[in-house]
Amino acid sequence: MTSLAGKSKAIHFFGGEDEYEAKRATRLFLEQEGLRDDPSFESVPGDGLNIAEAAEQIDRLREALQSGSLFSLRKVVLWKDVHCLGTKGVGRDEKLSAALTNLLEVLRGLRPEEVVLVIQAGAVDERRQFLRGLRQIASVRLFVPLSADRNEDRVLGEVAERMRARNVSPTTELCERLLAASGGDRQRLDSQIEKLALYQSDGLPVALDELGLLLGDGSEAVVWDFCDAVVEGNASAAWSELRNLLRKGESEVRILLALVQKVRLAALGLLLWEKGWVRLSGSGRFVKADVAPEGQIYFPKKKSGAPVSAWQLGMTIAAAKKRTARFWVNALLALSDANRQMLRGGEKQIGLELALLPLFQEKVDR
Repeated sequence: MTSLAGKSKAIHFFGGEDEYEAKRATRLFLEQEGLRDDPSFESVPGDGLNIAEAAEQIDRLREALQSGSLFSLRKVVLWKDVHCLGTKGVGRDEKLSAALTNLLEVLRGLRPEEVVLVIQAGAVDERRQFLRGLRQIASVRLFVPLSADRNEDRVLGEVAERMRARNVSPTTELCERLLAASGGDRQRLDSQIEKLALYQSDGLPVALDELGLLLGDGSEAVVWDFCDAVVEGNASAAWSELRNLLRKGESEVRILLALVQKVRLAALGLLLWEKGWVRLSGSGRFVKADVAPEGQIYFPKKKSGAPVSAWQLGMTIAAAKKRTARFWVNALLALSDANRQMLRGGEKQIGLELALLPLFQEKVDR
């Protein structure tokens, strides 16, 4: 018997749009409860590519649940890679829906001291009778992509937890850069963290100027580095990052739009800072912005609808302070005009480079 003995639920469901995370959670659950080592453990596939295969797998699952265990008082069954519960493919078939309804009746009769069923699935249709019925009798966990979570604090907290699990020390900046490089994809995020963990295993700290190389193809993070260099007035770094982006095939229009957003944040943040509606705290790489209630309505939202992070805003204002607010307002107007010109045609790389030149002509207050 494992620690599940005596628990009220016989069924434990892990699924959702983020199938990678559902598989990961299933694996951890099986390991933590020692279920894979149970002599009665049986695995039943659920990845049928057509209606006949899916129906046969449902029948196999029902037989496994009703056959009992030869080794102990309780049987453990894993129904894995289940793809018949969504709105696409075989999940739309009425006959298969009837088979799932019959299966649900079997599941209602399971007793946790006799059977433990773990289900690992992909995307599901929560409107279906099977899932609604399953919620009444099972422990159900559904996972959505990290990029779909609109709560930035919660997202960054998860990034930090995943870093700690690999013995990588999280910082706000590192978490944000990893999130940008992964695009909110947990599988890619774990891969990036693994790179950092291997790098740090040699006792080397992660230098920010080496982070782009470690993150590999995370072009979002490189675009971010380019925008940071422009706002900081670091012409050498900006041109270097730009060449790197173009060499990787990044779109000139996308680069310019990213810079427009960054410069807009710089102009707006600096104007509100001068007005006293934004207060900066911390120093170096740990500058944070506290925005007064009067200033909240002026700040743009991210694509997810979440507000700009206090760290990102603080770092942008701290860098933008080296020039005047009027400079950034004029820069925003010039970049917007360059974007319109670029969309009308012409050589995009030349247009982007010409738009950048004026940003480095005014002396930066170091």
